[in-house]
This record gives sequence, C-alpha cells and structure tokens, in this order.
Amino acid sequence: MTLLYSLALLVSAALLFLLEPMVGKFMLPSLGSTPEVWTTTVLFFQVVLLAGYGYAHVTSRLAPRRQALLQLGLLAVAALVLPIGVPDARPPDDGNPVPWLLGVLAVTAGPPFLVLAANGPMLQRWLAGTRHRAGRDPYFLFAASNGGSLIGLLAYPLVVERVLTLDGQGELWAAAYGAAALLVLASAVVLWRAEPAAEPAEAAPPDAGGSPPAAASPAAAAAPPATAEAAPDAGGLPPAAASPAAAATPSWRRRLTWLALAAVPSSLMLGTTTYLTRDLSPVPLLWVVPLALYLLTLVIAFAPGADAARLTVWGRRLLPGIAILVAYTLAIGAQQPLFGLVALHLIGLVVAGLLCHARLAADRPGAERLTEYYLWVALGGALGGAFNALFAPVAFPGLVEYPLALVAACMLRPAPPKKRPDVLEFFLRDERPTRYMDFAAPVLIGAAIAGILLLAREDDGSVPLEVRGAVIGVALGMIVNSARRPIRFALTLGAIILAAQTGATPGQDLLERDRSFFGIYRVVESEGGRVHDLYDGSTLHGSQRVNDRDPLTYYSRVGPAGQALAGLPRAATRRVAAVGLGAGALACHARPGDEYTYFEIDPVVARIARDPDYFTYLRDCGNPRVVLGDGRRSLARHRGAPFGLIALDAFNSDAIPVHLVTREAIELYLRRLAPRGALMVHLSNRYLDLEPVMGNLARDLGLACRIERHEPTDAQHERGYTASVWALLVRDPSHLGPLARDPRWHACEDDPGAETWTDDYSNLLGVVDWS
Repeated sequence: MTLLYSLALLVSAALLFLLEPMVGKFMLPSLGSTPEVWTTTVLFFQVVLLAGYGYAHVTSRLAPRRQALLQLGLLAVAALVLPIGVPDARPPDDGNPVPWLLGVLAVTAGPPFLVLAANGPMLQRWLAGTRHRAGRDPYFLFAASNGGSLIGLLAYPLVVERVLTLDGQGELWAAAYGAAALLVLASAVVLWRAEPAAEPAEAAPPDAGGSPPAAASPAAAAAPPATAEAAPDAGGLPPAAASPAAAATPSWRRRLTWLALAAVPSSLMLGTTTYLTRDLSPVPLLWVVPLALYLLTLVIAFAPGADAARLTVWGRRLLPGIAILVAYTLAIGAQQPLFGLVALHLIGLVVAGLLCHARLAADRPGAERLTEYYLWVALGGALGGAFNALFAPVAFPGLVEYPLALVAACMLRPAPPKKRPDVLEFFLRDERPTRYMDFAAPVLIGAAIAGILLLAREDDGSVPLEVRGAVIGVALGMIVNSARRPIRFALTLGAIILAAQTGATPGQDLLERDRSFFGIYRVVESEGGRVHDLYDGSTLHGSQRVNDRDPLTYYSRVGPAGQALAGLPRAATRRVAAVGLGAGALACHARPGDEYTYFEIDPVVARIARDPDYFTYLRDCGNPRVVLGDGRRSLARHRGAPFGLIALDAFNSDAIPVHLVTREAIELYLRRLAPRGALMVHLSNRYLDLEPVMGNLARDLGLACRIERHEPTDAQHERGYTASVWALLVRDPSHLGPLARDPRWHACEDDPGAETWTDDYSNLLGVVDWS
C-alpha cells in the first residue's frame, strides 16, 4: 500500500513539473520567445495549484471513499483536453498579451494540472483514513512527491526536449497522465478494501512535491508537529508554533506571517531568474537552476527530521552578509566575473528561501489546521508570482522587484533572542524612539550617499566607478552592526540600493528606461553624449552617433550586413523586410528608391527608435514603414509585392526566438521572397552556435548557405563597429552575385547527426557553445 501510494504521488508530481516547461515552450512561438512567457506560465500554475488545494480542502469534508470517487471522475473529465498541443489561437498584435496567455493556459492545461495537484493531499488523507500502520503518520509521502518533482524538473530540458517533438511531448504526457490516473484508481481500490480507521482522520496537508515552485510547497507535512522542545532561538516565531495549543484558531497576524513567508521567496525566485537570464547573462536553460534551488530549500526545510529552528538560526546569521554582497553588485551594476556573480545571486536565493521556508516549517499548526495553513501558503506563493508577472512590468521601468524581494526577505529575518520583535510584532509594540530611528536611519544614510555621489559627479554627470564602489561599500559595511535590528537593516539596505542610482555610470548617462512584456530597455549616452546606445538587459540592440547616419555595431558597412547589402544584386536590395527593429540602423544602408519595411514585436522598441531625442536612423534614412507584431505572423499575413531581401535580426539577443528559424519559417520566408531574393540572418550570440542549425535547414530545403564571422579591427572597434555573425540563404549560389566569390563568406557547416529544427522540434542544449 505504501509503495503504491508513493508511486502514485511520484508520478503525479513529475507530471506537474514536466507540464510547466512543456506548456511554456508551446507558447513561446506565439509570443516571441520572451522570458516573460515563463514568468506568466509559473503564475498561472501557482493560481491553479491554489485552486487545487482549495478543492482538496473543501472536499475533505466528504468521507475518503466518496472523495476518491469524485477525484476519479474529475481525472476522467480532465483527460478530455489531452493531448495538450500548440494552440491555434494567436495573441493580439498590440496590447498586453498576458490576459490572452492566461486564458489559453486555462483552456489547454488548467484542468489536468488542477486535478493532479489535488492528488497529494487526497492520497495522504486516504492513507490516514485506514488502519494501516503508515496511516498514523502519512507524511513520508512528501519525500516521494518531491522526488517526482525534481525528476520532472530536470527531465524536461535534459531528456524530453532533446529527443521528442512537441507533438510527441504532448502524447507522452497524455500517456503518463493515464498511468497516474490508473495509479490513483489502484490507490482508491486499496482504500475501499482497507479497514477504515476507528475515528475520522484529519485531512492531511497538501503535498509540496506536486506544487509549482513559486507556490510554496506544503512540505511541512513531512515534519512532526512542533512542540515546546523547539530551540529557544527559534527566530522570533509566534508562541503558537512551539506549543500543542497550535490547534486553536490561528490569529490573523499569524496567517499574514504565513502569507509573507511564502510570497517573498516566490517573488525572489522569479526576480533572480529574470535578473540572471536578462540583466546578467541569458545563458540557455539557466532558468532551471533558481527553480531547482527554490525547490531544494523547501525539501530541506520540511524534510523528515529537519530542525527548522536551527535552519532559521543559520539563515538569520548568513542572510545579512549575503544580502550586503548582492546589494553591492546590484548597486554598482557589476557584470563580471560572470561565474562568481551567478553563484553569489543563487546563494542569496538559497539563504533567503531557506530562512523563510524554515520559519514556515517551524510555525506549522496542529493537524486540525494543516489544510488551512497550506491554503495560506499557496496563496502567498501565488501573490508573489502575481507581483512579478502582473504588477511589476506595469509599475516599474526596471527590474525593481528583485531588490524589493531581497529587502523584504531581510525584513522577515528574525532578530536574535531578546533583541527585537519580528516584522509584524514590530509595528504592535510601543517602542517609539527605537522605531523612529529604524525609519530615520535609512533615510539619513540614503540621503548622505546620494549627496556624496552628487558632489562626486564629473562634468559629464557620471560618477567614477571607484568612487561609487567605495562610497557604497563603506555604507554597506557600516550597516553590518544594524543586522541585529531586522527592520532597520532591511530599510537601510533598500535606501543604499536606491541612492546608488544617483549619477551615471562613467561614460554612460541614462536617457530612458522602460519595460514591456518583451524586455527591459535602457537608452544611455556614452562618449560624452556623442553616442546613444539601446540595451535590453545586458544585450546591446543598437547604437548611433548623434545626428550621424553611419550604421554602427552589428550593422556597419564593413561588416557582413553592409557587405551583403552592397554586394547582393540590386534586384535583391530594392525591397527589404527586416524582422527586428532595434535602433533602426539597417535602414541607413538604403539607396535612393529602396523600400524598407520593419516588423517589430514590441511597441516600446518602436517608440524608442522613432524618438529623435534618442535615435534618428528612421527619420534620416527614408522613414521606413514599421509594422507592429510578431515578424513571422506578420509576414504570413503580407499580401503585397514580394521582397528582394528578408533580414532576420532577432538573434543578436541570446534568448533567441526559435520559431523564426525553423523549416516551416524558412519555407514561409521563401514564399515572400522574389525568385532571386535572399534571406539574411543575424546569428550573433554569446552562448549558442547557430551555424549548424542554418546549415541543416539549407541542406534540407536545397538552399545555398554562406556565413561570415566578422571581427573588426581596433580602429573599426573604436568607431563603434562590433563583431557579428551573419548568414545568407539563397535558392541558387548565382543569386549571391559577387558575394559568391568573396573569400570572407564560406559555406555553412551542417550537422548530419542533428535533427533539423522544425515547429515541432528544437534543441537549444544541442547548440550550446560550451567553449
């Protein structure tokens, strides 16, 4: 019986964690492969998890056998939407696509996810409702469930995505769902045949193993009820956490504490993921690491035999130092050393997450209140995800939610014994002078830092890095002593991060900051105001010398883009379609009579490129047409004259939109090209080698493929020209004109051992440049 129940929960939990990334990949092609798809998908599953917990909690009033019949019926009904596949619906071309994405997820993946999420608490309750010896303590099932969660999380990017097409993934998941349903059926049969417990069992808590990462996992079921023997240094936990009296109705203050302790690490995990994959280094599949570490903190905090009080003490001691280091790198905008920074921010996530989750474990109530407890925990996780996915992109121009979550985690850090109350008790005690200083000190320190940085500004408005680093470092070092007062420490940390924004980075004065569903953008001026640069996170999307029409960066006249537009036959360069706008530099290769059309997915990018205060390429180079919407779908709708050249310029960001470089996509481009037209693809990337992908596509479609990897000279680099990789695809080599004999352009290398990318299959891990 225990083996059967363990296997049922392991499979259910693995399916939940397979479904999240699988459905996210289904949605990526429709939404331009933006990282926000992942954040929104996680939010959706958090909300559905909460609904699943609510369903399990409400139906726990039924007898276990009746609940089993209801669950089996819903498992059968949810199977009607299987297999899950790529939706036919398409998002709006303008406006926020989040409501559309949530609606599609609700129809396609919501029903099976909800029913599977309820399996954990239900099966534990069924076991507890029998006379089986394990029914007295069914929380060991938590270990099986978390094992399944980790298996599902790692199996998708490492195995499933690499060997199966999207259709195959949907079919595999449907088959595994059937297996999970059969295991639940077998568990129900065993329940019906087992001798009922002498008295009605309390509803078991929802099981963390099947929960999405951002909804704090109900793993407290794995630990025995808290007792008065909890360590005296339990970290400022409410008294009810250490007493059997926890069966009493919890106070609202205690419920709100549960909510906060679940919401903050949820938001911090998503903020860390966004920071690492956009602002620091968009390494493929890096999003898996924060997610796995977040789960790991839940496993450790709620594991059988775990000492939650001791974990809280260690978290309390370690968090100030880690938070100071993380805040320092954020304040000075550090980008190197990459490995060290990634490790530092991940350690910060682990320490903060372990602290919050250990406090949750230590404060769990008696068995009578477990289901209510986990409903609050799940609600907190969902609110943390909603803050990052829905509120932050609208309210903040930059990635403010990440340092905010870090500050919030520090506020939740309990003080040493007999020193200060916790965050909620702080506002209820009448210690006015001390409380006033806890607010006044951060304001004074932040104002002092801002004043010093203003005085240190040079003529161009920038603050030298060594001065900025020294001032911020000294200030952060000074607040170490305030670590014994969590409120003062957290608020001062936030004030220092805020004050650090005073003064521009040397050579870079911030002109504009904005964000959308698709990116977090900055326009900065460098070289004393002579150059404007457009960044999305750490990726440069275009530069221009003020009032100068010379294309810079990847689009220089001496680089592959300039060579192609100058060397291809004139019939190919008179009508040009460019997928991806950037700053609009490509338009300045146009000659009199040429017609350029841009297809740009993000209205914010279009607004920035059109603003003459930032860039004048579009104004000065023929005022080309800009069509908003996904490039591939826009080209599919195009019914005008064919283009001579289609330039795919969506790959100079390391998070590439895979749906633009599949066999079906190339076939569409060929239908929109003139017979002697050319396809030009920008392949510059820090982490992926996309040449074999293009080589395989050209081989399968019978196209000629040429590629150039350009390295500018020192003089060209000083001018603003950067290294870039571009590929050209044509139906016949003669359509390349003089470029067919240019030694700088060589034939694309293919990879016969790799499967050609299609709308149904792609494998980013297979093209990672491990060097």
